Amino acid sequence: MSGPRSVARFRRQQIVAATRARADVRPIRRPSAIALAALVLALCTPARGRADESSAPQAASPESRPPSVADLIKQGNEARRAGQMREAIASFRRARDLAPRTYEIRVLLADTLRRTGELDRALPEYEAARRIDQTRPEGYSGPALIARQRYDFERAAALLQEGLANVADGSKPELQLVLAETRRRQGRLEEAERLFRTIQAARPGEPPAQAGLARVAEDRGDLAGAIRAWDAYLEIKPDDDAAALRRQELRELRASIEALRETAARAGDARVLTELGRLQWVAGDPTAAVESYRRALRGADRAEARRGLALALRDSGGEGVAEAAREFRRILKKDPGDGLALYNLVAIAAADPSGEEESAWRAAMSGRPDDLFALRGYVECLDRQEPAARTRLIERALADVREAASPALLRRRALILATAGRSPEAAEALDRLLLPDPTDPWSLGVANEILFLDPGILTLVAERERGSPVPASTEREVLRARLAWWSGHGEEALAMLRRTVEEHPESGVARSALGEALQSIAHTPDLALPELTRAVELKPERPAAHVDLALALLRAGRPKEAAEAARRGLERTPGFAPALSILGAALSDQGDFEGAATAYAAALAADPADNFGLARGQLPLALAALGRNVEARRALRGPMPPLPEMLYLEAWTFTRDSRRDRGFKDSDWAAWRTRFRGTLASETDAYRAITSMLSSLGDPYTRLREPEETAALYLTRHGPAVATDPLGRVSSPSGTVTTGELPGGLGYIRLSNLTDPNVVAEVRAALEKMRRKEGIVLDLRGNAGGLARSADRIGDLLVGPGKEAGVDASGSGPSTQVTGGDGAVTDSPITVLVDGQTASAAERLARTLSTTGRASLSGDATFGKGKAQVSRVLPGGTTVLVSISEMLGPDGKPLQGRGLQPARKMRLPQAPGAASPSASPAAGPSPSPAPAPP
Repeated sequence: MSGPRSVARFRRQQIVAATRARADVRPIRRPSAIALAALVLALCTPARGRADESSAPQAASPESRPPSVADLIKQGNEARRAGQMREAIASFRRARDLAPRTYEIRVLLADTLRRTGELDRALPEYEAARRIDQTRPEGYSGPALIARQRYDFERAAALLQEGLANVADGSKPELQLVLAETRRRQGRLEEAERLFRTIQAARPGEPPAQAGLARVAEDRGDLAGAIRAWDAYLEIKPDDDAAALRRQELRELRASIEALRETAARAGDARVLTELGRLQWVAGDPTAAVESYRRALRGADRAEARRGLALALRDSGGEGVAEAAREFRRILKKDPGDGLALYNLVAIAAADPSGEEESAWRAAMSGRPDDLFALRGYVECLDRQEPAARTRLIERALADVREAASPALLRRRALILATAGRSPEAAEALDRLLLPDPTDPWSLGVANEILFLDPGILTLVAERERGSPVPASTEREVLRARLAWWSGHGEEALAMLRRTVEEHPESGVARSALGEALQSIAHTPDLALPELTRAVELKPERPAAHVDLALALLRAGRPKEAAEAARRGLERTPGFAPALSILGAALSDQGDFEGAATAYAAALAADPADNFGLARGQLPLALAALGRNVEARRALRGPMPPLPEMLYLEAWTFTRDSRRDRGFKDSDWAAWRTRFRGTLASETDAYRAITSMLSSLGDPYTRLREPEETAALYLTRHGPAVATDPLGRVSSPSGTVTTGELPGGLGYIRLSNLTDPNVVAEVRAALEKMRRKEGIVLDLRGNAGGLARSADRIGDLLVGPGKEAGVDASGSGPSTQVTGGDGAVTDSPITVLVDGQTASAAERLARTLSTTGRASLSGDATFGKGKAQVSRVLPGGTTVLVSISEMLGPDGKPLQGRGLQPARKMRLPQAPGAASPSASPAAGPSPSPAPAPP
């Protein structure tokens, strides 16, 4: 074991340097011919007669000894550079055990744990560091960052204030910077600005403080001030491409606003003024937007201008909120079902202690009878009442639907009865609801909610069906199959549905149900498509049949056919939000982002709550693909008010319906539904509660992602160059696709991310130019992943349709993935370069190419982020991520923590221009494609 002298020597020579190291980010302008030639030679040299370094025998050390602290830290840093985070943490822990009183080791371990999502394990290490030395900043800033990540802003601020009272003056700006950013994210902009300026006074020219001032100005809607602040920042750091791109976005928005203002001054056209108001609202300046909208409304009452005025008044705060309520009511006089107006009136009533929230929810539910969000909100409001008031309101609500016959009223009756604990009556209402169409998605959504809260109702419904004297109809047979499926007898349900279709081949409902079962139970989407197609032919008036078919075609990689199916549905049911959402996705897959943005916007206008769960998250991506990045960030937050109780309920419901472990073996998920009921007074309260709820599942990948992290990942404009950090990970504003020529007639494509909405189109364009190459080198090194759908679409471009591309394991069992698309763009041989930072969706693409035999993998083992998440963007822009499945490797075992093992393991040259790796405790892959907040 190392003694005190070796520890002291280690501290002097290695730890301090490691903890202070900063990322050296250097751009890749174009592949260097010499470097790439060396790379190709390394790849193409025959392996015969050359031993794999990893398998070469190691000479035994003459003096066998346990590793020293310095050895362990070196091993840990090397493991981190290779993306082997478990091994890195294990080495750091061993070093800690040998030198438990060494501050730097505690901080290094804590920071690595934090950045890999192990927050609860990181906290004790930070606390130990703080006990060792209370005068150093990391023991305060690290726990504060964790508290901020959990939306506990006041806890974060308290830790930082404690640190400011203890640390040396020279370290105070580090804590002030974290405190200033915490206050900015909390919306306390004046305090944030004061702190950033204090830092500037102590450290003139401090780049993070100047960037913080720019973001404060953006948050205030001060476009000119933000541009000036970014100008000042770029004088300090002229090579920061990300800042330059952000400034360019703001300049473009300002130019558009100025041009519209000049046009409006000359003509005063209502349409110009309405667009001016919209862009001013996008820029975060509601006061200017109010004025523009009012001018637009002087001539005629335009619905778009009226809605914009109401939203701008709402965002202006103070007396503007009461005026906004009047404007929303004016909107409802013309359109009683306007969802945006109804939900904003709910939010205004909920924020007012004397407001009539229950009445507002009741109006929303009545005005939008098929809107499940309105129904769930009303029931949630009832559950928050005092017992006597709750009983009275439930009886009144049931009296309104006592003779319910329509699906909308039956849904309301069934859910209210189940919530009231009146199971037999709820079972009767649910049976009546499901019998006419056991495939209706809105009715199935309510049924899912009821059966999770009271599983006994499933037995009661089944008993009613068994005892029914009415002869079995096609719909009743489908319902009984559905009940068997819900009872856990999927194969039996599938057999029942097959029999029903054989006996009633002209039943569209039976065909739809069979198509669903073939996808979800049998995992045979190719067999499902004919059934879903026939279901549309037999009963084209059913909107859900068109949606089911379009969605299946989209999943099969056939976006053109999916778009046509969605359009046929919209011809039958104009304005149907799910069909509009799928149309948007299909157009996006074809590269028509303008059409996609239009479809998504129309879907959200028809259904602001986004019950289908697609448009709210995809509209920002389509806008970013069009280069409208500021607008994309505003669309992420959206006009829908973030109601605290509903934010929590939506997150709980989405997790319930999505999580791979549907049994929630280690968590009483039903109890979490009501754990914070009546205590959520603000957005922050809701996010803190959701974070606590998701943390209970013990999965660092199931978490909340704040809007700024989402924007940095997916809504950032990409420059022409590629930049990497010291660990070889590509930074978010980097160019997405870099191409070049290699000796021997080979083409080179570096794919830096799978987060850029344009990535599929860019890869297609690159492949079109290389279709006749002797071979292609696809470089995925440093690619931390992104959208699995983008990975699959690129795989389709390289492989073609109908090839087995690997197996994913989900809650419904293993599922073989099959490629789709219209055919491979090129048949040139492919070599894929991977390393320890190739992660997530990038690993998925590498697995597709390897499993199909389309390419060979070369390099180091990949990172091993095999779990896949689905996402749900909540009103306000915060995203819930839930692990739904995980990739299996060729051996049938999960890739999580292991990664893909390349056929040719070798040390590859650095990508041209890449930074030389160096250890830093502030670096390391995080549980999502993005690094944790700094």
